[in-house]
Amino acid sequence: MASSSTVMKAENGQSSSSSSSSSKKRGRRATTILTLPQPRPHQPKERSPLTIATLRLVKEKAEKRGKRTSRAVSVRHFDNTDINYYWLLPGWVAEERYVPSGRKGLGRIYKYYYDPPGHMYYSKREVLFAWKKMNIICLDP
Repeated sequence: MASSSTVMKAENGQSSSSSSSSSKKRGRRATTILTLPQPRPHQPKERSPLTIATLRLVKEKAEKRGKRTSRAVSVRHFDNTDINYYWLLPGWVAEERYVPSGRKGLGRIYKYYYDPPGHMYYSKREVLFAWKKMNIICLDP
């Protein structure tokens, strides 16, 4: 199958020929290493006016309830411009709360969804059901 001088692909993409060590490498296959794209610096996203209004309403409701979360909990908000929440309608906001627990720092992420009037939903399934009740047709959730 392979002759005494075989050409193997090196990891850096260059090819090299070898005659004496080819017998040792016959069973091995050339591996290709794919490099993932480097993350771009964080750029603030443009949020729609509906999303900004919903976020303002959600934060006002949280302030009315009082501070019930501990300092270790981190809260992040997303809208339909984020890749994981592309399915949300404009003005709807997703909230992720990371709650650390355990010795190794493992934690849990809780997800909540808010509509423009500020009503909270606990799952994607509830959101889709609410859209169905509102006669909103969702083609690709």
